[in-house]
Amino acid sequence: MKLDFRCPKCGSENYFVKTAVFPEKDSKLKFDFGTYYLKICSDCGYTEIYSAKVVDKDIKKIKKDAPKPKPAP
Repeated sequence: MKLDFRCPKCGSENYFVKTAVFPEKDSKLKFDFGTYYLKICSDCGYTEIYSAKVVDKDIKKIKKDAPKPKPAP
């Protein structure tokens, strides 16, 4: 996963991404598990959390809207 990034704390462009699973409670008070991406600055440790549902949905939309290559003759 590649995300544009400049750390808001230290200005570094170096980061790594980890995947984490956290329990979530739905409206019916049942527990489910949600997947999240943790984007961590390699220099200072500043961390941002992104929902995998949203990020993956956006990636699929970008791929769907991308122009299709023409077949070779």
